[in-house]
Amino acid sequence: MPENSGSNNSFTHSRLRSFIYVWLAGFIGSVSYVPAIPKLIPEHVRLPFSMNTLVVLSVFQSVIFITIFAAVGALLTPRIGFRAYLADVPIKKKVFWIVLKRQLFYGAPIGLAGSIVAYFIAPDFVAYLNMYPFLTRLFGSLTEEVIMRWGIMTIITWILWRIFQHGIGIPKESLIWSVVLLSQILFAIGHTPTLIRFGTTNPVWCVFTIFIVSLPWGWLFWKHGLESAFIAHASFHAFTALFVAVKL
Repeated sequence: MPENSGSNNSFTHSRLRSFIYVWLAGFIGSVSYVPAIPKLIPEHVRLPFSMNTLVVLSVFQSVIFITIFAAVGALLTPRIGFRAYLADVPIKKKVFWIVLKRQLFYGAPIGLAGSIVAYFIAPDFVAYLNMYPFLTRLFGSLTEEVIMRWGIMTIITWILWRIFQHGIGIPKESLIWSVVLLSQILFAIGHTPTLIRFGTTNPVWCVFTIFIVSLPWGWLFWKHGLESAFIAHASFHAFTALFVAVKL
């Protein structure tokens, strides 16, 4: 009995660490997006309250979503094999850096490849990205990954696993591949309103580009943990900005 109790406590502690770790990442991303919020309001629109109030409300709404998805992910990921590896690694231990280097090894090259694809096939999309201050791209790199990968991809995988496998074993690869495709379609389409708001000349092609570029990020989350998806997304933005800066 004491052994089971200790095991349960350890499992609960691991979930709590995952929740705090993921929530902090999402919160940092949300705060970084503050400078971009005023740009989302068309000039002819009159707000019933001040811009500062809108910023506070926007951040508050984002924090609610982050809290929900961070909690749901922490609850469900252990059941289906998804991980946020660094949440379970002591920061001062050598293994932390080993894990981080592995995430960089997989995430950074995929982010680079995505930036090359976007830069050369969708200049309209790249121009859209440059409308935002660079720091605000942490929102995509962190908060969007918390919501889409840790949250939505996990929830869909868990539901389908319960329906088609009755919660037995681990989700089959075919099931997870289906979820990767579905979640990436949702992720790409979710950008449509903002793309239209900023006047991209071909929003459909931009959505297709987002789908192609971000498709490997779901695979990274599945195979190598949430951090590798963070890194791929951040690398995509960093390399894209670099290509624009040097006028490649």
